[in-house]
Amino acid sequence: MVHKGRMAAAAVLGSGLVMAAPGAIAQDFYAGKTISMLVSSDPGGGFDTYSRLLARHYPKYIPGNPTIVVQNQPGGGGLRAAQQIFTAPADGTRIGNLRASNLLDAILGIRGAEINPTAYEWIGNMASDTDLCSYWHTAGVKTFEDLRNKEILVGGSGKGAQNYSFPSAINSVLGTKMKIIIGYKGMGDRILALERGELQGNCGINSSSMMALHPQLISEGKLIPIMQSGLRPYSAFPNVPLTQSFAKTEREKKILVTIFSQMDIARIFAAPPKTPADRMKILRDGFMKAMADPELIAEAKKQRMDLDPMDHLEVAKIVAEMANIPDDLKKEVRDAIGE
Repeated sequence: MVHKGRMAAAAVLGSGLVMAAPGAIAQDFYAGKTISMLVSSDPGGGFDTYSRLLARHYPKYIPGNPTIVVQNQPGGGGLRAAQQIFTAPADGTRIGNLRASNLLDAILGIRGAEINPTAYEWIGNMASDTDLCSYWHTAGVKTFEDLRNKEILVGGSGKGAQNYSFPSAINSVLGTKMKIIIGYKGMGDRILALERGELQGNCGINSSSMMALHPQLISEGKLIPIMQSGLRPYSAFPNVPLTQSFAKTEREKKILVTIFSQMDIARIFAAPPKTPADRMKILRDGFMKAMADPELIAEAKKQRMDLDPMDHLEVAKIVAEMANIPDDLKKEVRDAIGE
């Protein structure tokens, strides 16, 4: 007697049909498809510049060579994009850049309760960075102590953004007197406001964005960098002190380092939770291959964009560490950032 399973297999083979392995199905999935890449900012800023650089080179490392369409989705200091990526169909055709500040806000319970930072399917990180605090040459800020002695107007997009949370934390922990004026759309908008005399400085512009888009303002002395917030100095500013170096106690330093650790994952990309594992493998492998592409690297160098890629496992580890902040420290960090 012939086993029914063998008969079924024989029938399939006899019909000329071949059952594809799951990996093969995933390999064919992206042929003729379009991938939407959500960007958490207006066009022209650092998040947009990095995302478009990746989008130009990424498709050739995804089997099927899909089209990648960049879609700007500003709002809520990046939270709107984080929300949309979190709830998008988990089919492998929606990805986007996230802001670590939104992840930290959600972890602290400030805003973004509808997202779970540890549930995203991480793709990778293009670069670590620092946040540069710099002041217009007419503002009268030459040293850090000047920020403690006089009120300085700085710009921000909204309370969920790094350009609000960082100066707020620096004010709270280190006693500076920056007055944050919110409502500016992006980096370009704030730079114009400096030139018009509406603002006197900014904390909340990544060092990479400054060097890629407005290096002449630094080289010509129109913007004076006073400090940078991150875990290690940015390559273009080796002698600009880290913000936490001005802390007077170890606890102050701990609060600031906890906040600024997000700069290690300054250019992260993710897919929605529960995106199929085989498609995630394709997206993750393709991302790391794209980051090693000589043409992408050359283009980044031409635009003065630093690259320091990390894979999805490293990103997940950093996010998990953020999620495990002790409750007592979490409260102090939350109070420092401000709601």
